[in-house]
Amino acid sequence: MTGVVAEAASVRGWRYWQVSPRRRLRSVAQRHVEWQPGRPVNAICLTGGHPAPSVNCSCGVSAASDLETLRQHGLCVLPGGLVVGEVDLWGRVVDEPYGYRAQHALPASLAIVEGTVDEDEQESLEQALRAYGVALTGIALEDAVAGTTAAMLSFQLMSSQASRSGDRWVPERVDGWVPEREESAAPPLGDG
Repeated sequence: MTGVVAEAASVRGWRYWQVSPRRRLRSVAQRHVEWQPGRPVNAICLTGGHPAPSVNCSCGVSAASDLETLRQHGLCVLPGGLVVGEVDLWGRVVDEPYGYRAQHALPASLAIVEGTVDEDEQESLEQALRAYGVALTGIALEDAVAGTTAAMLSFQLMSSQASRSGDRWVPERVDGWVPEREESAAPPLGDG
């Protein structure tokens, strides 16, 4: 059952962010929302016309109660830089089965998910994320995501790396399906 936590309560949760082209944290669900360094994100309800969050709506800044819950239930399958971290939540906070939805939020710690950022961009991304003024580390993909999200991101990373290197990458197995391999090149078209 969901309910509202006291207005003055402050809780800490976990969430994913994508990295925007401007090297800022960007909401995964609301891709137009960039989190500005040193400034809290203040939730608004885009459809309900009421203060966010509300028990009877899905508005608010979402966060899982812990990293394992985020790994199991957080869906983040977009290609590109991925950051996971802790977030402080306050104001109106709605308790959810997975964690919380809050009125205000501010990053408390950040970890770049390894392999989601090109090696030649890693240092500049780290420098940009230091502007948030919180602890910054790295985290292995398998420690940051699980389930469908892990499978999708692994697939995206492998295919992205292959396309950057110019190699032809063919999956050996996808959900039990093994692609047939051509033994020889296709015959020439036309009269030969």
